[in-house]
Amino acid sequence: MGKVKELLLRVQRCACPDCGGSGVLEYEVERPHAGGFNMGFIDTELGDCEMCNGSGEIDRPCFGCGEAMLEADGSGDYCRECREEEEND
Repeated sequence: MGKVKELLLRVQRCACPDCGGSGVLEYEVERPHAGGFNMGFIDTELGDCEMCNGSGEIDRPCFGCGEAMLEADGSGDYCRECREEEEND
């Protein structure tokens, strides 16, 4: 495959909406009660964002079909197929 075609078929990426692009979130962790203390508590820990697996980026979704948008689709909010369907209707 040529370099231009390879670039056009690459998936567009955007910042993860859950972690804001940092790749890290604060999660609640339940701590059980200790020997003489009769009550557990909720603690927090930092961990990798589950939506982006800690990368800070996700595949940019098309607002029409929800599929990942390709570089060939341009910079709009809809993929080429959804734009063509809208034009034909």
